[in-house]
Amino acid sequence: MQKTSRALFAAIVAVIALVLAPLAGDGAALAKKAEHAVKESGRAKHAAKKAAAPAPAKKAHKGRKKAVAHVPVEENEEGDIGVCAVPTLTVKSAMLWNMTTGELLYEQNPDVQIAPASLTKILTLYIIFDAIRQGKLRPWDVVEVPERAATQGGSNMRLRRGEQVKVTELIKGIAVASANDACWTMADHLENGNVDAFISLMNDTAKRLGMTNSHFMNPNGLPADGQLVTARDMLRLAAAYLEQFPKALTIHSMQYFTHNNRQRHNANSLLGRYEGVDGLKTGFVCASGYNIVATAKRGDTRLIAVVLGSRNPRVRERETAKLLDKGFRIVAAEKAGGKPPVLAGATPPAVRTQQ
Repeated sequence: MQKTSRALFAAIVAVIALVLAPLAGDGAALAKKAEHAVKESGRAKHAAKKAAAPAPAKKAHKGRKKAVAHVPVEENEEGDIGVCAVPTLTVKSAMLWNMTTGELLYEQNPDVQIAPASLTKILTLYIIFDAIRQGKLRPWDVVEVPERAATQGGSNMRLRRGEQVKVTELIKGIAVASANDACWTMADHLENGNVDAFISLMNDTAKRLGMTNSHFMNPNGLPADGQLVTARDMLRLAAAYLEQFPKALTIHSMQYFTHNNRQRHNANSLLGRYEGVDGLKTGFVCASGYNIVATAKRGDTRLIAVVLGSRNPRVRERETAKLLDKGFRIVAAEKAGGKPPVLAGATPPAVRTQQ
């Protein structure tokens, strides 16, 4: 309404100006003002109409589908592919063992079965080192990468089909870069192209080590139905591995590994950040969350911690560090002859490896 009155007033002023123009001494100036007033009147009328008119309805776009957010497929450094929701539990299962004394210091749901993810690679490495010990394999042997290995997803060394790689490089790739393609390459090589035979060897070895509640379906830990382990079984495996192949820690403690000018970092974030940690292996798949078998040595004491099912890498690091802290406090208290701190769920010594 206000805009309409303003437009009417401007129109009246314009008419008066035109009528009085001849009587004024400056007719040209008045005519110019009148012309300007008429223009302003037109603009005002247009604004009034626009304000009074209902808002135009949005045109429907026929045949256009609703946009769907695209989630890119990401390569996880620890063995899985994709983006998924990880359970909100801080830790599903955990154990802590004093390898020096054989004392079990802590356990939480130690026999709950869970997907191992790249912790599987500890068993693969155990078999590789065992083959070297038996003289079936030499560290300087050169292995040809098979086609199937070059197509393995997740964390890898980006091995190319037909590429010639030394056994020592493949071991580093498995231990440090968590390379799924390197695992497949070694499994294929050790069993003359029959990876299924290697998987059978994995399960036989696991049974011999006393891993009674675990089963393996592939050499690298990529998601597979029926591939399950427990914290107790992983502790048995880690203890046997470190007892028999202690020099492997020189590789597991490496924070970086480079192959074909491509550097990969070790996902064990405790390395270089927690005093005494020099291994062992991390792992992740959607079905389990973030897993780790960690080992640390201070003085003459070596501890092994197994933490399965953390909701993210930070929680995994924090809970593992917390577990190791408590373990070293117990050891220090025992050495001092005082009463050791009590950990909830602690049980008498119960874990011994089977040779």
